[in-house]
Parts: sequence; structure tokens; C-alpha cells
Amino acid sequence: TGGIVGALTQAGISKEDASRYAEGVRRGGTLVSARVPDQDRARLDALLNERAVNLQDRSAAWQKSGWSDFDAASPPLSPEDIGRERELYGAGTRR
Repeated sequence: TGGIVGALTQAGISKEDASRYAEGVRRGGTLVSARVPDQDRARLDALLNERAVNLQDRSAAWQKSGWSDFDAASPPLSPEDIGRERELYGAGTRR
């Protein structure tokens, strides 16, 4: 598998989680991945938690609406669809 799912699984992410991350990007989200020294972990967590999305909850909502797995052939959402998605689910929450 190539593309984003292939890159994520090669980095050690499970196929299931890689599919969720890829779908989140397709739906207008941003994926941030970083390898940082342990001593910088708290700083990284503070940055990433600023507007984080709980991907387990979000993908469960997608599944209720019929989504089952990332399809690389599916086009990205339009700006209008992204706006509706963010209105429906929110753009991320401060933790």
C-alpha cells in the first residue's frame, strides 16, 4: 500500500488507525507527526492538544453515517463540505 496509509503503516501505525488518519485528512483535517526527545514531550503535547480531534470518536461518527474505510480513490471534500463537517463535529477542542 502506498500513499498516506502506506507511509503511516511503515512508520508503525496500525492499518486501522492509518485509515482513520487518512480519512481525517481527506475530510480537511491536518495530520502532524513528530519524533521528539523525551525531554521535549510536554512541549509537544501542549502544541498538539491545542485543537486536537479525538479520532476514535470522530471515526465512530463517520461509521454511523456509512463510512467504513479510507478509499484513496475518493476525492477530498470541497471547502463547502469541510465547512459543514466542522459545523457538525467541531474543528477540534482545547484540552
